[in-house]
Amino acid sequence: MSEKLLEVRDLRKSFQVPGKKKLCALDGISLDLGRGETLGLVGESGCGKSTLARTLLMLERPDSGTVRFDGIDPFSLRGKELLAFRRRVQMVFQDPYASLNARMSAGDIIAEPWRSHKSLYKSRRDRDMRVRGLLDLVGLGAKAADKYPQEFSGGQRQRIGIARALALDPT
Repeated sequence: MSEKLLEVRDLRKSFQVPGKKKLCALDGISLDLGRGETLGLVGESGCGKSTLARTLLMLERPDSGTVRFDGIDPFSLRGKELLAFRRRVQMVFQDPYASLNARMSAGDIIAEPWRSHKSLYKSRRDRDMRVRGLLDLVGLGAKAADKYPQEFSGGQRQRIGIARALALDPT
C-alpha cells in the first residue's frame, strides 16, 4: 500500500438542533487514504458525507477524534502553516449551481483563490495565462473566462469548480 496521505481515527461530530436533542452526524469514522488513491463516499441523504468533507477541510471542528494529513494535525496549524495547508487541500462542491458566484466571470471564479495566496502569481498577465490554461485543461477553452455561470450547463459549471480547485496546485 502507498504512503498514507490522510488518516482519520474515531471522528465524531454532532450538532445541537434548537428544541431537540443533539444530532449525531459522524459517529466514530475511521479511514486511511494513501497518496495517489481515490476515495468515494456513498450513502443516503443525511448520513454525514458532507459533514465529513467539511470537517476534513476544517470548515467544521470535530467533537473528538483525530485527523492527520501527511502526518500533520491540521487543527493545530496557525498563520502561515494554516495558509499553506489550505493551499494543499481543495474541494469541488457537489452542487455546481450553488457553488459559483453568478456575479463573477468564470475567470474571476478560478482566480479567486489567489487573493489569499498572492505570492503564486505576481502579475495579472501570469494569472490570466494560468486561468486560460486551467479552462483548456478542463475542456472549456480559454474564451470561457469572460462568461458567467448562468451561461454554462451544469456539467460545464462543475468543470469551472474543478479548475478553481486546481488553481492552487493542491497535493
